[in-house]
Amino acid sequence: MRRKTLSMMALVMALAIIATVTGCGASKDYVDKSIADERARNQGDVTQLKSDVSANKADIDRVQSLVSQLEQKTAQAVNQAKGFENYQVLWEGEVFFAFNSTEIRPDAQQILDEGAKKMTEVKNSVMEISGYTDPTGSAGYNMELGNKRAAAAKYYLVDAYGINLFRIFMVSYGDKKSVAMADGKISYAKQRVVKLRLWGPPPMQ
Repeated sequence: MRRKTLSMMALVMALAIIATVTGCGASKDYVDKSIADERARNQGDVTQLKSDVSANKADIDRVQSLVSQLEQKTAQAVNQAKGFENYQVLWEGEVFFAFNSTEIRPDAQQILDEGAKKMTEVKNSVMEISGYTDPTGSAGYNMELGNKRAAAAKYYLVDAYGINLFRIFMVSYGDKKSVAMADGKISYAKQRVVKLRLWGPPPMQ
């Protein structure tokens, strides 16, 4: 009877050891698989990050190229077009916009009204309209927003005063060249602006 009891105890211990060993093996496999999955996820994140960085760099390069082209076209339109060689700035104004907005506010209307009056007085004058934004948002979005703000000012002049379209040209700089200061600090509010410059022949002396 004693031998039988000892044999049963040995069998139970053996089974316990087998179960423990099997369980440890299963746990090791689980840990190995978890580590492998985590490495795969991390590698995927790194790959995606590299892709995003490349895409952002390409977008920035494209926007910078576009800004350079627009600057050249602006200079050509004012300084190189036939009959414009001697044109100079006769009037300047600025109109500001709310965040992410293209709406012409009453204070902006007053500036545009003043510019339209000057254009009416100087028959051969042309208006340069430059749109800007604060740095919030992507470079591409800001270029488009700057363009829409310039267009809003342009069509105000056309709708309210009947200014001919060929006398108005516009350009968007987005958040480029838009650094503006107020009380010694960078002001995003002042960066959300459209700048107006009226070009015309020098006044008669």
